[in-house]
Amino acid sequence: MRLLGAVETVTGATTRVEMGGKRLLVDCGIAQGRDARDWVFPEAAADVDAVVLTHGHLDHIGGLPMLLDSDFDKPLLATAATLEIARISLEDALELQRASRREIEWFLKRFDRLSKPVPYDKAGVAINNLGLNLTFREAGHILGSASVDIVGANSRVIISGDLGRPNSPILKDAFTGWPDSLPVDVVVMESTYGSRDHEHSHDDIEATLMRVVKDVVAHKGKLFIPAFAIGRTQVLLWFLNKLVESKQLPKVPVAIDTPMGLLVTETYQKFSKLYDREALQRVQHGEDPLDFENLFAVRKGRDSWRLMDAPGPMIIIAGSGMVTGGRIVRHLADGLPDPKNTLLFVGHQSVGTTGRRIQELAKEGRTVWLDGQEVPIRARIETLRGLSAHADRGELAAWLSHIKKVKRVALHHGEVSAQNDLVTYLKTGAPPTAGGPPPAGGPAGDDHDHGAHAHGHDRPGRS
Repeated sequence: MRLLGAVETVTGATTRVEMGGKRLLVDCGIAQGRDARDWVFPEAAADVDAVVLTHGHLDHIGGLPMLLDSDFDKPLLATAATLEIARISLEDALELQRASRREIEWFLKRFDRLSKPVPYDKAGVAINNLGLNLTFREAGHILGSASVDIVGANSRVIISGDLGRPNSPILKDAFTGWPDSLPVDVVVMESTYGSRDHEHSHDDIEATLMRVVKDVVAHKGKLFIPAFAIGRTQVLLWFLNKLVESKQLPKVPVAIDTPMGLLVTETYQKFSKLYDREALQRVQHGEDPLDFENLFAVRKGRDSWRLMDAPGPMIIIAGSGMVTGGRIVRHLADGLPDPKNTLLFVGHQSVGTTGRRIQELAKEGRTVWLDGQEVPIRARIETLRGLSAHADRGELAAWLSHIKKVKRVALHHGEVSAQNDLVTYLKTGAPPTAGGPPPAGGPAGDDHDHGAHAHGHDRPGRS
């Protein structure tokens, strides 16, 4: 087994597994953020017999256009929800890279032809007559996310993918009923938050949302929320739905002004059978936990422009999550100078992004460059903490404890400090620190229009 990406960093997850002379690629991600310029597509990723995808975030699938462009003609295996989200995400990424429509259609046609959906918990799915068996287990990170159990004639490997937090909205918890009939040669586990424990609860999130929304309504202003299209937008809608339906929030229009976020939300609704028990019960009673009164979908660009002329109070959720592009840029260029308005960040703002600059410059009462102009920052700036889609160190350790007969654990998808701290925690059961800062580039699995960084190193992870 070789880690080809996300070795000592967070993004670029790409793992090559060799069993009985056969070769699998688990994920095919790209590096994101400040180190993306040093990243190259690893040659060893192309010479494989099949690709297995754990979920649809770009740091796990973004290398697929390069792989398929090299005449790769082997199956792409994933849950049906992951394949649909991956298709949406990759089409959007190619458009941002200014690929021609002809190039995009060629890729999508090839992607569709190679895609092979695999259901959760179907034990021993044969992989293309390779003599290898695959089982997908719920990972609880985003819709369709999976951990992968791969069994050959003489070996077994489990790869965690990105693991979500227990009791998160909408999604089921990560699978813990691992069979122990066979020993596990290697567990490859993510370590994004290996240095820390999450401090904020769902009650904290609801309290912050209520306070911020009520303040905006009182001032008849607008609440701007930069949104990550996959996962974060849907969780926000879940919390807003809960607060609206329980009448804890005043009536206020909510505009979803992110085309990709709308497509992913529709995918969530399409695959609602994957929801957790609470969300499923609401669906079975005729409710949609991602929809509520006064929620509006903004699909056309001209309707997005009209939002700027609409009076407050209003909530506008728009991409991108770190204000690195998308419709949120023009909304903030228009709305940041008005002290009646509020900007609510719902994820870590990576160093070098516009979102991070706004956070820093707002403290000094300065201006920020947006949409080709200097914009004064007079709106209130807030941050909603606690929406991480990644398990913390205690939750990672708990997940690992359910896998028996493990011979070796390899850590990837984390900064070096997080990996070292998690090793200490796993060995001693005690945290080596009081909880470090977020990963240097921000948690990749949470924030997907940026990411941390990864290199195409061809060597094992920390174990």
